[in-house]
Amino acid sequence: MALKKWSINKVTVAEDNLVVKVDLTVTATDGDNTASAAYTRTLARGDSFIPYDQLTEEQVLAWCFEPVVTTWTDMDAVEQSSISLVKDEGEAQVAGQIARQLAQVAAEPALPWVTATEASQP
Repeated sequence: MALKKWSINKVTVAEDNLVVKVDLTVTATDGDNTASAAYTRTLARGDSFIPYDQLTEEQVLAWCFEPVVTTWTDMDAVEQSSISLVKDEGEAQVAGQIARQLAQVAAEPALPWVTATEASQP
């Protein structure tokens, strides 16, 4: 099972010390295999305010992991919506990258007629 870690690369702060955009990355590691994906999350003002100098990475990540609901009206005037979960999408993406790396290794076995000593020589 891959170990997944989220980190914040950069934040954009409005003139009132409000974090409005976050660039973040998720990295997965499984043995020698590593995968990563980058995301940008735009944030809206919430019900509470934490001064910028008192923010923690955990708090900003929690904001980024909140569901994003997108609503629109289709051509038949029916309201539609979708929910996006950055955490789930990011972790699924890097898990897929790791799975492809592991499958590639499994699909390239050593040749049975080559001894270990011969394989290590140039």
